[in-house]
Amino acid sequence: MHGFGDGLPLSAEGFIIDNGSMTSTLIDQWAAETRSRATGVAAALLMLWFLAAPASAVADEPCPRGAIAVEPGASIQAAVNLAGEGAAFCLKNGVHRMQAVRPKRGQSFHGEAKTVLNGSRLLTTFSREGRYWVVTGQAQRAQHVGICAKETPACKLTEGFFIDDKPLTQALSKDSVEPGRFYFDHARGRISFADDPTGRKVETTVAPFAFEGAAPGVLIRNVVVEKYASAAQKGAIQAQESSGWVIENCEVRLNSGAGIAVGKGSRVRGCDIHHNGQIGITGAGQDILIENNRVWDNNIRGFDRGWEAGGVKIALGDGVLFRNNHVHDNVGPGLWCDINCRNVTYEGNLVEQNHGSGIFHEISFDAVIRNNVVRHNGIGDRRWFWGADILVAASQHVEIYGNTLTVSAGGCGIILIDQSRLMDGGGKYKTRNNTVHNNKMTFEGSLCAGGASDADPGDENFSIITDGNNLFDGNIYRVPRASGPARFAWGHEVFDWDGLRGKGVEPHGQLLVY
Repeated sequence: MHGFGDGLPLSAEGFIIDNGSMTSTLIDQWAAETRSRATGVAAALLMLWFLAAPASAVADEPCPRGAIAVEPGASIQAAVNLAGEGAAFCLKNGVHRMQAVRPKRGQSFHGEAKTVLNGSRLLTTFSREGRYWVVTGQAQRAQHVGICAKETPACKLTEGFFIDDKPLTQALSKDSVEPGRFYFDHARGRISFADDPTGRKVETTVAPFAFEGAAPGVLIRNVVVEKYASAAQKGAIQAQESSGWVIENCEVRLNSGAGIAVGKGSRVRGCDIHHNGQIGITGAGQDILIENNRVWDNNIRGFDRGWEAGGVKIALGDGVLFRNNHVHDNVGPGLWCDINCRNVTYEGNLVEQNHGSGIFHEISFDAVIRNNVVRHNGIGDRRWFWGADILVAASQHVEIYGNTLTVSAGGCGIILIDQSRLMDGGGKYKTRNNTVHNNKMTFEGSLCAGGASDADPGDENFSIITDGNNLFDGNIYRVPRASGPARFAWGHEVFDWDGLRGKGVEPHGQLLVY
């Protein structure tokens, strides 16, 4: 087997051929252990997966006729090098371990029903040293990128370690090792852990990516991609430096950083993207389509949500379409376009139970947010008016209509925010020319919506919310009869319904009590 990156060989020791599945006995056992000692969000999210794992996006279908067959244990890169541009490959059923592939122009890679690309090494030899189990000979190193939440300071250490498909949490010192945690001593090439490995499947990440490269027009279809040591903001499928890559009907899971990184002309369709360390999908570029995917329970390593973490985040995007995705339970925002995004459409998505905002358009420009179902988001972010189900911050020319929201008690529905944020090269972002109309919002607690600013008096943006041609009208707000006072922000003030109407906002809107 050939290795990754610099072309150095990797040992085939521990290579296995199986379907990558986990037995119900192991699932039940791990779930019971998690119930007894789970202390954080990541453990809870992982238990949810083990107890209610969805059917894979991968389909039981044959490869195209004439595709070059690559069996587990053979080098995919060697087959790529021998074949010409535009060649098709059939990655046969089984586990293809520690493969890292740089395709040629127009090549396509097709899996069968049980094709798994696994970036980890299978470990089989252990020693006992006091209270620790130890495995030696681990020379792999990876990039350490990102900002961690305070509770998870080791999040950006990309090395992963798994027992029976369950990721353990990396500790910063050997003394901190306890069941469910491991310590990687790079100077000595040793991994120390507390869980008994006897009779269990033990793996550690080695390869940094499954697919990466600058060749355009690559297709990746019908494979599982798991347990790669992708750095934060890098994908196990890394398409950001190329153009026109298509990723279809894949399951992408348990990778250290991002699951998929997209670039110009990327298409991600029909994929199941979950339990990645930092984020489900990241990337930047023009003409990007994210469609019909399930993106859920990402950021299991605990990266800072405000830095970059959660479901999907595109930066510097132009012509981005998020359509018909189910995005839920991510530790961070659900769908997020940030930094000078333009011509972005969010439509037909179901976005729910994310710890940050459900849909977040930030320091950006022209967008349409329409016909989405957005509910119970912002569960980890209720400061000020942040964490709204739909949040537009420091952005202009956004139209929001036809959405159906269910807002948790203590949360906010649709919010515009201006903080007088500086643009690179001078000037300030302006929250202006935004239209919010004909949406239906049901609040489980008090009403919270509107446009808020914390720009200082005298700042050029001080009155941008009220004087910047922002419009709320024709929206329906349903509130429970026993709810508390409404919080409808408008500029630097907060109003009840009558006070808001007195400012000329929502002249055709409705407040309904249920």
